[in-house]
Amino acid sequence: MISATTTSFGGQSQHANVVFDNGPKMLSLSLNNSCGAMTTMARADIRLLFSDPLEGGVEDVTSSVFGGKSEDIVRGTIENMDAAMKWLQRTDWGL
Repeated sequence: MISATTTSFGGQSQHANVVFDNGPKMLSLSLNNSCGAMTTMARADIRLLFSDPLEGGVEDVTSSVFGGKSEDIVRGTIENMDAAMKWLQRTDWGL
């Protein structure tokens, strides 16, 4: 499933968030225009999330997929989006 929300702040700052949902896995793509400094929403960040159906809650697994620290920002580049979509579609069978 794909869903999106948009927000405008003060007529200048714009933000959009698109979520690609595949079962318990979610890819969140956040776009903005840097508080109105850019004419288009060209600043993008990626977060990868996993919701546990048994324990509840949502875990941010971005750093375990891309490496780095949990607070590191993963920029919305073509290469990063490709890796994120591959993660979203991957199924581990545990064999």
